[in-house]
Amino acid sequence: MADAPDETTPRASDVADDVSSGEPIQAGPRWWLAHIEEVVTAVLLGVMIGSVGLSVFCRYLLQMPLSWTEEVVLICMVWTVFLGASVATKYQEHIVIDFVVSLVPRPVARAMEILVLLVVSAVLAVLTWQGILLVQVTQHVATTALGIPTMYMYAAVPVAAALMLLHNLRHLVAAMRH
Repeated sequence: MADAPDETTPRASDVADDVSSGEPIQAGPRWWLAHIEEVVTAVLLGVMIGSVGLSVFCRYLLQMPLSWTEEVVLICMVWTVFLGASVATKYQEHIVIDFVVSLVPRPVARAMEILVLLVVSAVLAVLTWQGILLVQVTQHVATTALGIPTMYMYAAVPVAAALMLLHNLRHLVAAMRH
């Protein structure tokens, strides 16, 4: 829950330390794989900002509004939110109310932590499954301006839920080992 994470659990500050250390980041294949969620989220945020800027420029300075930028921003926003939730799960940065946990003995707190991780894992498994069903239902529905299937937007649900489930299971294994 809110106890200090074990040594194997990455923290968001670890990524910041990598960047702020002044040394170049060794961006080999292993680093990219370990930080793919953060990289994709940053790229999507850049695309969102660029699309909004382009839309404003074209609409107000060129008097030629673009019809597709709103959909690009929407798709990027959905993916950014869901991947951001996955990153928060990865680093155990979600909001936790630990009032009760701090009042009980350590073995009870540990059992509560394991129970919470099990329940969250079950919810994420259901969310992954339901997200897959949502993608299947929306594969033939196209967006208005871009004309692409909306399943590409809704695919963020099962992808991020599966990633969160993997991170959550990793935290569960770590909690059960200690």
